[in-house]
Amino acid sequence: MPKIVDHEERRWELVRAVWAVIREKGVAGASVRAVARQAGWSPSSVQYYFSSQSELLLFALRAISEAAEHRLLAADLPGDPRGRALARLERLLPTDPDAHVATEIWVAFLSLVLVDDEAGALNAGDTRAVADLCREVLEEMSAAGLVAEHRDLELETRLLHALFDGIALHSVTAPDLMPTDRIRQLLEYHLDHLR
Repeated sequence: MPKIVDHEERRWELVRAVWAVIREKGVAGASVRAVARQAGWSPSSVQYYFSSQSELLLFALRAISEAAEHRLLAADLPGDPRGRALARLERLLPTDPDAHVATEIWVAFLSLVLVDDEAGALNAGDTRAVADLCREVLEEMSAAGLVAEHRDLELETRLLHALFDGIALHSVTAPDLMPTDRIRQLLEYHLDHLR
C-alpha cells in the first residue's frame, strides 16, 4: 500500500527548516540547498514544494503571520479590558519561545521587504494588522473608561504601535535590555498612563 503524504505537514517541516537556517545564517543564507540540508531532504524534494528561494522565503514569511493569528485567536483572555489588552499585545510580542523565534525571523526579513514587492506587501499587511490590534484594544479600554477623555485615540494608536514595534525589535536585537518582565512592565506602564 502506498504511503500517504501529508503535503501541508511537509511544507511546515520546510518552514521550520527555513526559520532555523535564517536564525543561523540570515535570509541570504536560506538557499534551497541549505534548507534541504537542515530538513534532511534532498534539494529536489524541496523544489517539489517551492520552485525558488524567493517562493520558499515568502511562504516562511506568511507562516509567521499565520502563527501570530493563531496566538491571537487562542481563548482564555482575561475578562477586564485592561487585562485583555495586555494579553493580546503580549501574545504577539516575544514573551515565549515560539513568539521569540517568529520575531527573530520577522527582523531578519525586514531587509527583504525593502527590495521584494511581495514581501513588502506581506509586511504592510502585518503592519496594518498590528495597527488594527492597537486601535481595538484602545477602543475597548476607552469604552470601559480606562482612557482619559482628552486622549486622541488615533495618536494613541500610533504611539502604542510604535512602542509595540520598538519592544519587538529590541527584544531580539538587545535581549539583555528587553527581557520578558520588562516587556510587561512597559506595556502596563503605557496602558495605565492612558488614564
